[in-house]
Formats: sequence, C-alpha cells, structure tokens
Amino acid sequence: MQLLAELKRRNVFRMAGLYLVVAWLIVQVTETVLPVFDVPNWVLRVIIILLAVGFVPALVVSWIFELTPEGLQRDEDVHTGDPGYAGAERRLRRISDRPVGAPLAPQGARRLDRAIIVSLLLALSYFAVDKFFFSTAPHGAVAQTAAAAKGKLVAVLPFRNRSSREEDAYFAEGIHDDLLTQLSKISQFKVISRTSMMAYADSKLSVPEIARELGAGVVLEGAVQRAGDQVRITVQLIDGNTDVHLWAEKYDRELSTETIFAIQADVATAVAGAMQLVLSPAEASALATGSTPSMPAYEAFLQAKLLSQLDRATAERFSQALEYFDRAIRLDPQFAEAYARKARLQLAMYWFAYADASMRVQAVDSIEQARRLAPDAIETAMAEAYMRYWGERDYAGAEAILARLLERSPDYAEAWYARALVARRDGRFEDTINAFNRALAIDPANTDTILELGNTLAGLGRLDEAEALFARSSTWAKDMGVGSSENLMALGDYEGAWAAVDGPNEFYAALPFRIALATGDPERIQRALSSELWPKRLHSVPEYPETYALAQAEALLVSGQQAKAREALLAIKARLESLDQPYPGGWASSGSYFYYPCELPGMLGDLEGVRAAERDFLENAPKDAWAEASVRLSLAIAFARAGDPERALHHLEYLVTTFGVSSLAGVAAAPGFATLREHPRFLALQTAYEAWQAERRKKVTSS
Repeated sequence: MQLLAELKRRNVFRMAGLYLVVAWLIVQVTETVLPVFDVPNWVLRVIIILLAVGFVPALVVSWIFELTPEGLQRDEDVHTGDPGYAGAERRLRRISDRPVGAPLAPQGARRLDRAIIVSLLLALSYFAVDKFFFSTAPHGAVAQTAAAAKGKLVAVLPFRNRSSREEDAYFAEGIHDDLLTQLSKISQFKVISRTSMMAYADSKLSVPEIARELGAGVVLEGAVQRAGDQVRITVQLIDGNTDVHLWAEKYDRELSTETIFAIQADVATAVAGAMQLVLSPAEASALATGSTPSMPAYEAFLQAKLLSQLDRATAERFSQALEYFDRAIRLDPQFAEAYARKARLQLAMYWFAYADASMRVQAVDSIEQARRLAPDAIETAMAEAYMRYWGERDYAGAEAILARLLERSPDYAEAWYARALVARRDGRFEDTINAFNRALAIDPANTDTILELGNTLAGLGRLDEAEALFARSSTWAKDMGVGSSENLMALGDYEGAWAAVDGPNEFYAALPFRIALATGDPERIQRALSSELWPKRLHSVPEYPETYALAQAEALLVSGQQAKAREALLAIKARLESLDQPYPGGWASSGSYFYYPCELPGMLGDLEGVRAAERDFLENAPKDAWAEASVRLSLAIAFARAGDPERALHHLEYLVTTFGVSSLAGVAAAPGFATLREHPRFLALQTAYEAWQAERRKKVTSS
C-alpha cells in the first residue's frame, strides 16, 4: 500500500495514462499520414517499437522527477527543502505567493491531468471522425448521398502502388483487376470495366468529374503497399455527386489469400450498403471464400490475368500468361478459375493465330477441369461460351450458354459483349447492336465495346451513328476508332490511313502494307515491308506461315516486276504443297488479317485454282457472316486477276447486297481490280458508291 501511495504521489499512474493515450494518437496519425508520402511499412513498425520501448523509461522518469514551472526537477529536491532549491522556491513564491516549503506535487499533478484530458479529447475526436465520417453507417448527409447512388454504376479507380519496390506494381494492378472481376459477378452491381478505368490511372480530374464522365454513382479509390509477408490495403468509397466520403478502411494484415478475399468481401459489402443493395448469401460467401488458399498460386494467377488482357495482346505476352496459369495450377491443382481463364487464353491464342489448332484441343482439357471443379461458376460458363464461339463456330451453343448466364447475372457486361460478338458472326446484326448497347449501358466507358460497336455500325454503312458514338467517347476510343488507320482505310481515305500508321500492328501485321499498296506509292510499299513497320517476329504465324512472303510477292506484282513476282509465288506454292495441310487456317474468321486460299492462285493467274478455292469456301467454310465481307472481296480480286471478270463482279455485287454500298470504299483504287476499270458493271458499282458518298457529304455539310 505504501508503494501504491508513493506511485500515486509521484504521478506515475498519470504519466502511464498520458503516455498510452499520446502513443495511440501518434500511431493512428502516422498510420494515416505515412502512406501519402509512400513511406514503407517498416517505418511505422519502428515507431511502434520505439513507443513500446519508451514506456518503461517514461515511468522511471516520472518516479525520479517532478514537473514544476521551472521544468523537470528531482523529486528529492522538490520535497526535502534542498538549499539548491531555495532560489527556485523564492522565484515561485513571487509568482504564486505560495508559502515557502509548500509541496509542488499537486501542481504537477494538475498539469498532468490537463494534459491527459486534452489528449483524450484529441483521441475521441479522431475516433469520431474515423468511425462516423469514414463509415458506411447512414448518418445525416451520408445516408442521403448513399440513397442517391442507388441503381447507378460503380467505378473503381486503378489502385496506387505504394510499395518501395517497382516490381510490386503488378500486385497492385492485379488486386485492382481481380476486385473488378469479383464485383462484376454480383448480380446487382454495374461495375465499369478495367479497360475503361485504366484511362484514369494518372488522371488529374476530381472524383466528381470522373464520376460525371463515367455516369458513376460511387467511386472507389485504393492503394496497396506490400512489404515481405505483410500487406496494407487502403480503400475509400466516395459519393460521385458530392465528393462525400461514405466509407473508408485500412487493412494491415499478413499477406494471404484469406486476407485478400476478406477485404474483397468487405469492399463489396460497403459498396452494397452505400447503394442500398443487399448481397445474396451465396455472393457474400463466394467473395469471402475466394478462388484459392495458396498465395503463390494466386499471385501467379494475377500475373497471368494481366498478361492475357486482349487490349495489350502480343504473342510473347500470351505465352508468358500461359506459363503463369500453368504455375498457378501446379501450385493449386484445385484452382478452378485458373483452369477457366487458361482455357479462354488458349482459345484466344488459336483465334488470333498465335498458336495452331492444337491449342484449341488443349483448351477442351482446361474446360473439363474447370467444369469438374466449379460447374456452376461464371468463369466456367464464359470459358464454355468462348469454346462454342471461337473453338467450334457453334453460335447457337454459345448463345444458349450466355443466355443462361445472363438470367443469373443480368448486368454482367462481359457476357453481353460476348453475346454481341457471337450474334455478329451469326449474321444477326441488329441483335449485335442491341447487345453492344446493353453492355455499354452497364459499362459505358468500355473502350473495347465502343470500338466493336463502332466498327459494326461502320461495316454496315451506318457511318453517321459510328462517328457519333466515337465523338462522345474517350480520347483513346476516338484515336482507335474513326481516326485509326484501319478504319480510315476501310473508308477509302488512304492518305489519312497512312498518316495514322505509327508502327507495327500486333493484331494485323499486314495493315501498313495494305495501306501503302492502296496508295500505289513504291516508297511507302518498301517502307511497309521494312522491319520498322513489319518486324521479323510478325512475318508469319503457325497457321499462316507465308503471310510476309505473299506480301513481298504482291509488291513485285503491282510494281510490274512480273518475272520476279512469279518466281516468288511459285516458291511459296512449292512450300505450301510440301505441307500436310497447305492452308491450316483455311477460311477462319481471323484470316482477313493474313491470307485466304484464293489469293495465291489469283496472283499466279491460275483460274482453276481460284475456282477450286471458291468451291471449298462455299461448301466447307464454317458460317461467319461478319468475316464474309473480307472473303468476298478477296475472291473478287482473285477472279479479276485470274481473268474471270464476271465472277469477280458477282462477289462485289454480293458484297453490296449484304453489307450496303459503303462496303465498296476503296475498291475502285484497289490494284487487284485493274482489269475491271472499264467494265460497265464495275462502273455502275463505282457510280453508286460515289452517289452515296456525295449524299453523305451533303448531310455532313448541312449539319
């Protein structure tokens, strides 16, 4: 009891309370401020350790010293009347008129009490701001703004990487991408896609400005900081109209998939609360459970997803993505979503000719594994739909799968986008446009959807609608849309198309050459064949090995070097005939970017060869209404070169009947039609196209 009394007299208990309150405040403030300056996690840990270590010395100092108006004095000096203290005593008496020898402890205690009260008030203020201002709890204005957000879109800005290592940037991007994927699967959410949101990665726009551009009701911001086996993820949900913070949270956790998926579930719950929506028990459980318990497998999966994005596709990136998917599956053989995503990548590699048909066969195995592990998962259904579409050209089968998926998740924009692509190949063009518009209603800034819808409208001759779509879209979409080299070429603006060429085209390697060929400029043709615009890595692909060689031969042909052209073409023919399958790509839809079986015999003047190719197309080619425009044009050129103008004109007229007179853009100047220039039917087609163009210019001028 005597010890307790002495501890109380010396204000040790007060000092302990003050120290703990101030230490808590320091930790909370530094935890909030340090990430703003990209300070690594270890700094906060050092501060906490130092504060913990300093606790005992602070109590020792409180035992030994007394707080006085003169500063810290030894307790013995204050309470024993030490002579050295007399001068201080006299000075204090002059100030306070306190009698000589009266104890100073009560005065020091009062100062400590006041310090404790101030510290507690600060702590309570901080707690109140953190609890109520940055909370999803519906208080006052927050409840009203949250209610206003109901039914609107969710925009998730790209997460900032606050790790000290640049190589951790992929982790922040991967977390952002995976969160978007998971949120988009929730039936009541309308989530703006990753491709749209990446345009705002370094935006200087305010949150309300971004929300206004996207039509978003709420905006989610986040940052990821990784240090070893620890991760900090900070997120805040903001009302898109008022810039009011609806909810915020900081997660300092040990890095594990359990942590990541729990955070995703928290975020989804907060977004649902702000929008006055309720997650179904199945959705909440799926988010919290996640896709794999293995963190290394999850990291490999994130890498693979980022590398397999179509908007940044190259053969090299796709090959790397496949390796990462395989690694994720090796680390967790039960990783269903990795199998499903791997299947889609394999199908994309086949569809875009980065791999041969064996990749399509491998995709079947991946889908079977995904179906075995997660038969009802959205990702499994999407993989099955793409197998029907890309792998089998079974448009009815793909449509049935997507229709069932959309019954479950009617606002799953990716499924509407895929449904539009399927309908376009099936020749249901109005259904295509409707499905693209439905996808845009959910995800209005998705550049992939904007481009495909714009290209569809332009391909059907509805250029005014296409241009209006691009005009109200993002700058990036405008550049890739009306102003792209491919679209300008399709419109017959060869000079504009050539001016828009700014390097190799990963998807359509021959595009610069096709544009140069249409201009008829020999220097441009040679430049288009140079490594600057057509690098060696893009000279051939597995199912189209002679792409570059055919372009070289055609360049010789149109430049009048007939003997050299024939020599080159015969060499190509010999190489193709030595293969078990001379045209492994056949009449595939992606063939428009490479070559069709009619082109070589056409350039050789082999009319029988062209007729044989035409029969093969009419009898054996899978249905592909959208690609038929490029096939018919190639057949027309081949027949014109091989000496059958009537059959060439038949295919041109079929083109006009199916796709409209706008499909003749550039036909008049195409070098393959030199023999048709004076043919009456060709002149009639040219006249019809010129009349259409004049009418269109008149509309533009009047508007």
